[in-house]
Amino acid sequence: MRACVFVDGENFRHSIVELFPDKFHQEDYLPKSANWGELFDWIVAQSTDGVGKRIRTYWYVTKEIDFFPYNYNFPETKEPYDPNDNNIKDRLTFLYKILCHHEPYQNELSKYEGLPLLKKMQECSTELKERQSSMQRRFNGWGTVHNGISLGHKSIEFRRAGAISYDLFTCDLGKEKAVDVQLATDLIKLSGIYDVAIIVSGDQDYVPAVEAIKDCGKQTVNVAFLTNKDRLLPGGARRLNIVTDWSLNIPFNTLIHHLKIGQLPMKEPAQ
Repeated sequence: MRACVFVDGENFRHSIVELFPDKFHQEDYLPKSANWGELFDWIVAQSTDGVGKRIRTYWYVTKEIDFFPYNYNFPETKEPYDPNDNNIKDRLTFLYKILCHHEPYQNELSKYEGLPLLKKMQECSTELKERQSSMQRRFNGWGTVHNGISLGHKSIEFRRAGAISYDLFTCDLGKEKAVDVQLATDLIKLSGIYDVAIIVSGDQDYVPAVEAIKDCGKQTVNVAFLTNKDRLLPGGARRLNIVTDWSLNIPFNTLIHHLKIGQLPMKEPAQ
């Protein structure tokens, strides 16, 4: 029996953070010592009563970041500022409105006028630019982690699609866009290479795709996670559990074993 594992990357990562809040921090992105290949092989074995062979793990992650706000650059001006330059005035007025979408900035800017106001606006713009650069470096680091996992573990492929939003005012990550569409599309498009599709996600958006591949004679499994009190992790989609052929609930200690949560990363062998 041929099996493919389809992983909703951000959903999976949030599940890990929720399950191990004291041992794993979101800033780490993913556990550094995890044996991913072993985990996915175990999932396939449990989902198929030991008769399945993992053909491939498709792990879906975002391709880029959508930053908000996106047009916050302070205009280049000659010194001293020319109050009669209408182009600059219009741009500064627009920038002021953007910055005032953030209440702390609005409160701060309201204390100034004239050239001191321009200086403070420039400081706010520079701060946002630094935040964007920092988040972009962090995001690029995630890609490095993905590449390392693919190189170190057999038959794990990262598929990048869509974007994830990031609020430069609050430094909060938002929701993904289009990643779930790519996963659902691949469930159908790749149905010729597997007999059973194993979905690691709690997103009910996959229900129509699951129903479609079931109509093609494919078996489907939804993976869920148990807390240390043997309760299902909140957030799992009940409709997805209902529509799939069965569900696999991964025990808390089993997940710790495979992810090696709390362990130090393995050292590179000496050259």
